[in-house]
Amino acid sequence: MFGAHGYERTTTAHIAARAGVSIGSLYQYFPDKQALITAFVARRLREDVELVAQVRARTQGLPSLDATRVAIEEIVLTFRRDRAMYQGVADILPLLEQTPEVRQGLAHAHAAAVAILLTQPELLRGRDPELVALVTLHAIRGSLFRILEVSPEKLDDPALPSLLLGLVVGVLAAPG
Repeated sequence: MFGAHGYERTTTAHIAARAGVSIGSLYQYFPDKQALITAFVARRLREDVELVAQVRARTQGLPSLDATRVAIEEIVLTFRRDRAMYQGVADILPLLEQTPEVRQGLAHAHAAAVAILLTQPELLRGRDPELVALVTLHAIRGSLFRILEVSPEKLDDPALPSLLLGLVVGVLAAPG
């Protein structure tokens, strides 16, 4: 719904009708549409953390660059698959990121990235793993959200995962 109408034009009445429940039932669980979208984004972040764990297990033993490539391809696929949802919440993302649920989800994603970096000390080259994780995660997220905002069709460009990989490699190769 948010993807089709945007956050501002989507009402709780639209959401209740689409879900096949009364508006009263919807309000029992979600007092407003921000609570609903916050719960959805928090769930999406939990799924993303699970995805990272799955990718990590799948890429065990691969060289760091190959494992990073697989992870980025999975992230791009997630944005492609859930494009409408990401487009629908892009305009309220700063507001959402202030909620405890989304902050917790981002913290879990950050912790997962730090854990991966700690197993790859050659990527860190003595740098702070928390800082490296923050820069890479938010560079990728920021790039994907900006693409959705400015040129959504570019999300389907086959070169996108390679460009994002180049971004990460650039961060990792930066003098430290």
